[in-house]
Amino acid sequence: MNMNEIRKLISGAEYNFLNTNKHLGRNIILLGLGGSHAYGTNTESSDLDIRGCTLNSKEEILCGEDFEHFTDVPTDTTIYSFMKLIRLLTSCNPNTIEILGLAPERYIYLSDIGKELLENRKMFLSKKAYLSFSGYATGQFHRLENKSDGIALGKRNKNAILHNKIGKHMMHLLRLYLMCLDILEKAEIVTYREKEHDLLMSIRNGAFLDSESQPTAEFFALVEDYKKKLEYAYKNTDLPESPDHKKIREFVISVNERVVLGKI
Repeated sequence: MNMNEIRKLISGAEYNFLNTNKHLGRNIILLGLGGSHAYGTNTESSDLDIRGCTLNSKEEILCGEDFEHFTDVPTDTTIYSFMKLIRLLTSCNPNTIEILGLAPERYIYLSDIGKELLENRKMFLSKKAYLSFSGYATGQFHRLENKSDGIALGKRNKNAILHNKIGKHMMHLLRLYLMCLDILEKAEIVTYREKEHDLLMSIRNGAFLDSESQPTAEFFALVEDYKKKLEYAYKNTDLPESPDHKKIREFVISVNERVVLGKI
């Protein structure tokens, strides 16, 4: 599915909530692709994930309210409120920081405020990325172990399904390390992994699985190598200990003030 087809799909009835929900509509500042379409690792059968951000209303800002996010399960769409997204970005949450690093053509919609957010994305980057991404990678590793254990218990009838799932978990584990390395070494958020596309897809397609659909020793050696690279990058990064709270605060004030004054 190319971007023209995706835009046409999103303009259809299935995504009508983007216009009718009280939190969305004209308040949306950013819409982009999530999941495998964002990473460039999608296949013909990949689901379409949509991620985005919507401004808090004047009433929510003045009353100190925040609805946090809107989710539509059938279309796998998640739209974060502006204030919720800012909090997650400040902690360098991997699921949200990647929204700021999509390839340009992977953005479906960007308002002027959305463009401002992308232009100021480096204010969220800090050494916190190491802990947040490492935590997610550890979780991915445990899911990988659990899937492997399921096969080891003799559930051969599920072999093909688990084979695909394990390959996907293995791919995402390495992708997390790659993204974090870019942040620590270059202060860049690179969600679309064009450079490592062939490696990631080979992992997803089972190149590092043995005849029993178990990760090979070669894969674990590769992971260990990237873990060491990440540890070194963390110790030698030029990033600050914490994100630029002053700049983030000024940006939030600027955006919310415009909302309250009706300038957006």
